Amino acid sequence: MIVHLPIRRTIAVVLLLLTGAVAGYAQYFPPTKVNPNDGLQRDIVKTGLYIFAGKGSNSLLRLSANGLIVVDGKLPGSYDDLVARVEHVVRQPIRVLILTDISEDSAGNAATFLKNGTPVIVQQNLAPKLLALQFQGTKPPGFETFDREYTIKMGGIEARLMHFGNAYTNGDTVVYFPNLKVVSVGKLFTSSPVPDYSAGGSLVGWGPVLDEVLKLDFDTAVPANGQPITKAELQAYKDKIDSLVANAKALVQKGVPKQKILAMLNNQTPGLQINLGPEQLDHFYSEVSASQVASR
Repeated sequence: MIVHLPIRRTIAVVLLLLTGAVAGYAQYFPPTKVNPNDGLQRDIVKTGLYIFAGKGSNSLLRLSANGLIVVDGKLPGSYDDLVARVEHVVRQPIRVLILTDISEDSAGNAATFLKNGTPVIVQQNLAPKLLALQFQGTKPPGFETFDREYTIKMGGIEARLMHFGNAYTNGDTVVYFPNLKVVSVGKLFTSSPVPDYSAGGSLVGWGPVLDEVLKLDFDTAVPANGQPITKAELQAYKDKIDSLVANAKALVQKGVPKQKILAMLNNQTPGLQINLGPEQLDHFYSEVSASQVASR
């Protein structure tokens, strides 16, 4: 069952054929021979869904009867190796690259994908920064953005792109494959949840975002790094973040100075450690303090 989300502003875009999104481009196929020393490792998540680890964040490959969907495109310079690995699974064109965030290990090859005929989709809050980094600030054909939700239907499969709020950044994208009951959560699950405050991230908002993810009907979640996890593991992780934020609010309310708060939090939250630099700690202390004031 697909969960219908209570989103005030929803953009639902159905792509039946993504080949026409970049007119005049030819899909690029590198040599079929895979370099065994390319630093990539392929595994299967479920039938029709593969994961490629190494050289940056995990990349997902979703098969369909009418081409392929790739989630996250790894570090710069790994495009040929990744696409060769994809082609080794099945020789079909990659119809779209979805980015869960725009950090270099996820989006490093976005411009190369687009140059070789693959449209790129990113949440609109992160688009200006990605355009500045890789496209000289100009939006090229095939560069697509969305606000809250974006749906791809292609070759008998469905992928739902969702943005629930500020967590790692202000433009995190969750990719939900409803018929497989799998969700790609990117950097929303990590051993040390450190927001990218320069990109609008929020540790206070992290738990509420995961709460929305957990409302989806799935049994497997794929993070940016490491092996897939269960829904129960994601729930346990969310509970730890909630506990950490609640402890932080209590310490701020007691007047604990920010120089001492981090060590105290890590002692109070077993199984979850956060490592914040001075500037990140400033942001965290400020957002916790602001949330305390807003809740009064």
